[in-house]
Amino acid sequence: MSNRMVFKYVRVLAVLLMVGWAASCTGGGKEDGAAAAPHPFPVTVTVVKRGNISALLNVSGTIASLPNQDVRVSALVAGRITHLTAAQGDSVRRGEVLAQIESQPYLERLAQAQAAVAQAQANLRNAQLSETRDQTLFEHGIVAKKYLEADMAQVAADQGALQQAQAALALAQLDVERTRVRSPLTGVVVQRFVSDGEQVDGTAAQPVFEVANLNQVELYANVPAMYFGDIQVGETMPLTTPAFPGRTFEGRIIAIAPSVNPSTNVGVVRIRMANPDSLLRLGMYLSAKIPIETHRNTLIVPLQAVYRNGKNVPEVYQVQGTVALAQPVQLGIQTNTEAEIVSGVHEGETIVLTGGYGFGPRTPVKVEP
Repeated sequence: MSNRMVFKYVRVLAVLLMVGWAASCTGGGKEDGAAAAPHPFPVTVTVVKRGNISALLNVSGTIASLPNQDVRVSALVAGRITHLTAAQGDSVRRGEVLAQIESQPYLERLAQAQAAVAQAQANLRNAQLSETRDQTLFEHGIVAKKYLEADMAQVAADQGALQQAQAALALAQLDVERTRVRSPLTGVVVQRFVSDGEQVDGTAAQPVFEVANLNQVELYANVPAMYFGDIQVGETMPLTTPAFPGRTFEGRIIAIAPSVNPSTNVGVVRIRMANPDSLLRLGMYLSAKIPIETHRNTLIVPLQAVYRNGKNVPEVYQVQGTVALAQPVQLGIQTNTEAEIVSGVHEGETIVLTGGYGFGPRTPVKVEP
C-alpha cells in the first residue's frame, strides 16, 4: 500500500472520530439542559373568600354559681344530728329535709308552751266570768265600782298573759320544725360539713351543707379596662375547658363591672352559660374568646395561606397555571385560623394553602387535590 493511500485512510478515520465526539458532546448538552429545568413543587390551594371575622380577647377563670344560687345551709337550732339524708353530689329539691336534729328537748318545750297557753286561757275565762258577775251586781247597786274596775284590769292582764303564752307556743312549734334542716333551693349538694351524731350550735358559723343550683353558671372574667368600650352586654362567645376537650359551650355577657381595680386597671365581666346537663362544675377552669372588633363581608383566607418573606413582609402566592407568584398583602384582623386581607388580592383568586415555604417571586408548582 502506498503512502498516499495510508494518509487517506488516516484522514477518514480522524473525521469519523471528530463526528462521534461532536455527537456525544451534543447529546450530553441536552441531558444537562433537561436536568437544569426547575422541578414543580407540590402544593394545595384555597380560594380568597368574603366573610365576617372578629378580633378576640382571650380571658379565663373558674366557674361560679349565679348570685343567690349557692347557699351554705346551717341549722337554726342547736342540738345533736340524728340523721343526714343527703350526701355530696345528691340532687335535692327546695324544702327537702337534709338533716334531722334531735327533737325531744324541743318537743318537751312545746308541751310546756301548750300547757301555759291552756292555763292562760283558763285564767282569762275566770276573769271574764268574774267581770260579768260583778257588772250585774254593780248595775243593781250591790257592789262598788272599784270591784268592777279590778275585774276589768284582771281581764286585761290575763289577755296579755294569754298572748305571751301563745307567742311562746308559736316559737316552740317553730323550733320543733327547725329541727329539720331543709334545702332552701333546688340544686345539688356541693359539700357536706358534718356527720351523724355531731353537735351543731344553730348558727351560721357552723354550716351543715352547701347546696348550689347549677342549671346556669357564670364565669367571672378579669378584663383590662381598655377593652370595656369594645364589649357589650348581650354579646355571645364560645367557651372551652380542658375537662371536655373538643367541646364548646356558648356564653353570653350579662354584666360589666361599673368599677375597676385601681392597682391593676382590670374589671370583672360576668359571662353566663346554660348548663342543662350539669357538665360544668363549680371551680372548673374555663377559657372564653370575647369578640372586641368585627369586620363584616371582608376578604378572608386561612391563616396558614399567609407566608412571610425574608424581610418579614406578609405575602400570599397566587397560582396562575403551573406557576405561583409572590404577592405582598396587608393584613387586618387575625385569629387562630383565619386572616383578613385588606389589600393585595381579590375575591375568587386561587392561592397556595400548604407547601409554599421557601418560595421565591416566581415558583413552578403542581397543584395536588
